[in-house]
Formats: sequence, C-alpha cells, structure tokens
Amino acid sequence: MTRTSDETTPDIEVHQLSVWYGQTPALRNVNLNISAGQILAIIGPSGCGKSTFLRVLNRMIERFSDVRVEGTVRVGSFNVLDDHVDVTQLRRAVGMVFQHPNPFPMTIFDNVAYGPRIFGMRSSTQLRKTVEDSLKQAALWDEVRGKLRRGAGTLSGGQQQRLCIARALAVNPRVLLLDEPTASLDPVSAAKIEELIVQLKSQYTMVIVTHNLQQAARVSDLVAFFEQGRLIEMGNTQEMFTAPREKRTEEFLTGRFD
Repeated sequence: MTRTSDETTPDIEVHQLSVWYGQTPALRNVNLNISAGQILAIIGPSGCGKSTFLRVLNRMIERFSDVRVEGTVRVGSFNVLDDHVDVTQLRRAVGMVFQHPNPFPMTIFDNVAYGPRIFGMRSSTQLRKTVEDSLKQAALWDEVRGKLRRGAGTLSGGQQQRLCIARALAVNPRVLLLDEPTASLDPVSAAKIEELIVQLKSQYTMVIVTHNLQQAARVSDLVAFFEQGRLIEMGNTQEMFTAPREKRTEEFLTGRFD
C-alpha cells in the first residue's frame, strides 16, 4: 500500500478556512500545509475547533445541520469543498478513526472487508489478502487470525480500535484522520495505538486531534495549537514544546492557560 508523492507539493493544503454552525463561528481563517508522510497533532482547549477542522477534511462536517464552510481545502488531487467532488471517493482517500471504537455489528472479517466490497472487490482470494494485510498493518492479525468469523464485539476496546484502523486502511487511503483515538482506552491499549500510528507514518499522512500533550509530543512531527477557532501557532513538534513563539501557546503547554 506504499505510495509515492511529489514531496514539493503538500499532501494537505488549507487556505482561509472558516466554519460556522448557524451564526456561531467554529473556525476562523485557518491556513496550513502538511507534507506527505507527516503526522500533525492538533491541540487546544475544548471547543477550540479541533474536531471541526478534522471533519472538514473529508466533508464529515456536512452531517451537521446549518453549517457553512468557506475557504479552500485540498487533499492530494481532491478540491475538498468543490460542489462537484465525489464525496464517496474523497472519504475513501481520507479515512477517519473516531474517539470511541465503532466496529460494525458483524464479524471481524466482514468489518475489514466492508469497504473493499463497497468499492467493487468481489474476489474471495483478494478479499482475504486485503483483510489479512490490513489487520497486519493495524498490528491485530496475530491476535485474531483464528477468530475472523467471530463478532467484532467480542474484542477488547483496544482491539476494536485497531480493527477500526484496519477497516480504514483496507480501502488504501491517502490520509488518515484520528479524533482522540486513545481517549477511551486503558494505558496499555493506548500505547499500542500510539506505536501503530508511528509505524504507519511511512505510508500515510496523518492528522490526530488529542487532548494528551504527552501523546502529541511522542507521535507527531508537527503541532498546531488552536484557540477559539483560530490557528495560533504551528510548527515542528520539538520546537513547539521547547520554544513556542506565541505566549498563548506557552501558557497552554505549561498549564497556565485560562
């Protein structure tokens, strides 16, 4: 599933992005670029627009009523906000993993095979290989290889989250979005997810929303700090944590934020 990219062209380009829920602004004039193979961690206080930003990248924002979005967002070859973009293909290219594991009420095998079947894969041999490869990528294969016909609900919470990651990877996305992917997990399961994120970096561009500053420091290449819908600062992870340029960023990182 490894892909090549023109490293001179950002994988994700966001220009003057603004979002309103009704009359309430959620994002204001956000501009940022992410290169292929980078992991961006988005941090900030609750309600600052982190999850809204994530939902814009694959048009999940449209599931909310009375939403208005302005600006330009490009992911690979997709002009995300264009009225004529194929949203189904966009969401195939931009996979998403949510805070709480949400496996489908079906077998482990069928969870992972669901996307490939939707997109026309019919060969049982090809499906089996895709399921196996995706579960291996998600570091779950060794734990479930003899249990593929069992219901996904029989897995632990951490296993279910890795299953959801495998399900997202099975359609060969370009970008992976993760919205607080370890928030509902115990420390051991969370550590496995973090390790997996780092392993996947060589093949996917990733954006992770997290309230866990230590997690952001461990897994990301870049950090973006949002406050009240605005991108206050974005930069190299080490530099952001050791020498942030903006006072508000420093206050947030040092716990003196009000």
